[in-house]
Amino acid sequence: MGCNFSLLPSLFPLAILSDIIMLMKDEILKKLYQAVADANMQISDTQKAKITLTNPDASMGDFATNIALVLSKDAGRKPLDIAKDIVGKLDQKSFSSVKIAGPGFINLELKSTELLKELEKAAEQKRLHTEGKILLEYFQPNIAKPLHIGHMQNAIIGDSLKRIHLYMGKDVESDTHLGDWGTQFGILILAYRMYGDPEVVARDPITELNKLYVRLNQEIETNPDLKEQGKQEFVKLEQGDPENRKLWKQFVDWSKEKFSKIHDLLDISKFEHDWPESFYEDKMPGVLDALKSKGILTESQGAQIVNLEDQNLGVAVIVKSDGGTTYLLRDLATFIYVKKQGFRKHLYVVDNRQAHHYHQLFAILKLMGEMEDDEGLHIAYGFISFKGEALSSRKGNMVLAEDVLNEARKRVAKIIKEKNPALADKDKVIRTVSIGAIKYFILSHNRNSDIEFNWDQALDFDGNSGPYLLYAHARLSGILNKVNVQGSHTLEDVVISGTERELIIKCLGFNDVVAEVLRGYLPNLLANYLFEFSGLINKFYHESPVMKESDEKLKFFRLKLITRLRDTLAQGLNLLGIEALDEM
Repeated sequence: MGCNFSLLPSLFPLAILSDIIMLMKDEILKKLYQAVADANMQISDTQKAKITLTNPDASMGDFATNIALVLSKDAGRKPLDIAKDIVGKLDQKSFSSVKIAGPGFINLELKSTELLKELEKAAEQKRLHTEGKILLEYFQPNIAKPLHIGHMQNAIIGDSLKRIHLYMGKDVESDTHLGDWGTQFGILILAYRMYGDPEVVARDPITELNKLYVRLNQEIETNPDLKEQGKQEFVKLEQGDPENRKLWKQFVDWSKEKFSKIHDLLDISKFEHDWPESFYEDKMPGVLDALKSKGILTESQGAQIVNLEDQNLGVAVIVKSDGGTTYLLRDLATFIYVKKQGFRKHLYVVDNRQAHHYHQLFAILKLMGEMEDDEGLHIAYGFISFKGEALSSRKGNMVLAEDVLNEARKRVAKIIKEKNPALADKDKVIRTVSIGAIKYFILSHNRNSDIEFNWDQALDFDGNSGPYLLYAHARLSGILNKVNVQGSHTLEDVVISGTERELIIKCLGFNDVVAEVLRGYLPNLLANYLFEFSGLINKFYHESPVMKESDEKLKFFRLKLITRLRDTLAQGLNLLGIEALDEM
């Protein structure tokens, strides 16, 4: 039976690509295990667990296996000799090449007809089954402070992880957990009372409130008594002082109006929950009672603490000596509340400077009997700077999110004017490329590393960048928009190039990469994959003509392949939060 691409839907259901390649691997492993048995060798379940079937460099084949090396340890034989025995007994009807490499690896290359058949196996199947509800917490800006590039970084990482969770069939919901409680609000209230002009603040609330906050913090450096006054203002706020409550509520309302625009600014998904720090105000007393009843809470110099020195985590302050509650107490209340809402896991996307806080949080929750090891995780990420500048709202040295986006649009508009001045729907392209460039720059870096933002790299249309990936997608769409697929062809004897073979394997391995991303919460693995994938696409674009191809069967195959490639790239971009473009 030949391979008839007319059986394939126009949009390949990418959700099952991993299932397809896993089935392919399973079939190959079965053949290898049968060859082992036919060679009169034994293979245990323990050994099977150590056997790998990976995608090597294209020049070596489609798959490589270490089966001979695994078996050699117990057999007391050289891996090379075992590999020869396996290859001698292997059913090679599906392979165009089987070779032994190095100390005993077996490299396998599938016949092109076998690869094409795998593209016919698209069917409605489920992805991974969920293991329970997950709460993903990210984008936690503080009230009355402008959004800076660090907030963008957090929102971009969190949004991508949410998209990836959903794609892989996870039951995930998101919470923004705004910072609207704590001593800083006492300082802000004091600053507003000391320096604030209500009319001036009302015209541009976030900018003016931040100026007041910065001004008072500068004063605190020479007059520490002001900080104590600020602390007392927060204590009054917690105790229900009407004036402080009124001011705090106004600050919150102004800020929420501003923060709500982040969805449009960055094209990030809506949050299912809006549980700010203040939401847990009435839940903190219950946590304190639980800590006391379990004998975990002790008093030290007027403060209420949990001593974690035996775990090398120091002393965790729960209530300060002035009576003010801490962020740690609110996070304890948060985790306990979220768990009661039926969430099995709580993921916190917060920068790595808060690592100690989360170590303390999880340690206390375990002491309380409220948390198992796999129920909470801090997804840390490194610090982002812009031209070497640090970000600190206290000192007023910030690179604002809107300024970065505006600068990106300005630079992209200039590039498009030079490269394609007649481009239709120019405004949409400028917006999409600008956002895509910033997102990809951030997500292409390992989240554990610090980043210095670089415009030349982010907007390099020929390098490892968002625009490069978007352009690869636009090229494929351009071909499909110009050439119609006519009829159907049986492709049993179609001859595909090495690059086309690489692309099929790469395409079928898409979900393997996404699953690996989810295991380590590392979107850069997907970004790396898409960059390599786009490089192959551009190589294919130059090597394999479509519109001028005279062989109708080959032309038909390439058009169908292009559809698969375009849809895979579009799905990958979507998981990074980047909208694919059909024209650039």
